Amino acid sequence: MVSQVMGWIDERFPLTKVWREHLAEYYAPKNFNFWYYFGSLALLVLVMQIITGIFLTMNYKPDARFAFASVEYIMRDVDFGWLIRYMHSTGASMFFVVVYLHMMRGILYGSYRKPRELLWILGMAIYLCLMGEAFFGYLLPWGQMSYWGAQVIVSLVDAISPEVALWIRGDYVISDATLNRFFAFHVIALPLILLVLVFLHIIALHQVGSNNPDGIEIKDHKDPVSHIPLDGIPFHPYYTV
Repeated sequence: MVSQVMGWIDERFPLTKVWREHLAEYYAPKNFNFWYYFGSLALLVLVMQIITGIFLTMNYKPDARFAFASVEYIMRDVDFGWLIRYMHSTGASMFFVVVYLHMMRGILYGSYRKPRELLWILGMAIYLCLMGEAFFGYLLPWGQMSYWGAQVIVSLVDAISPEVALWIRGDYVISDATLNRFFAFHVIALPLILLVLVFLHIIALHQVGSNNPDGIEIKDHKDPVSHIPLDGIPFHPYYTV
């Protein structure tokens, strides 16, 4: 019955093909070390941020009169609201920790060199998007730190282009319009861009293959019959475990 269901799905959607190409039969170098954990950990933190963010928006009000009170309500009255909020806020910091370690590994082992230049550029785009996402989320609790943090950062933009700063704020000062705008950016606009960039990053990675500490291009040494990289092992189950 399972094989019949899978056959029905495969006729209409390449589920088995995607599974084989990107997990079961995606060959990765045998010599990955500790530094290669952080890309997968970044994806894990991204999923955690999305899930906790969804639960937070269920009780948060993007209104200058009620935003801070709604955060207090989440912390004190919502079941496990304190845990969800701390997972989200601490997760944001941990996102940057694992991303910085991931970037350090890329620099350490030369993952920005040919043929991985586009992979590196997409990674930098993800990093910039993350900085924007973190900044827009920082204002949402509408406390003193949030308000003045936004004031300082928008003032930096104001020094370059007052018109752009006015567009970002939605007003001449940090106000309710700014809060609504930042909420829209934080919850909808930038997460969508981030997910697209992560998808492209993974596709680009699987196109050129993973780098490794010894700099061996495993796609250059394949079995002449099976075309399987001789220096690689399947990503699943060895690295997923």
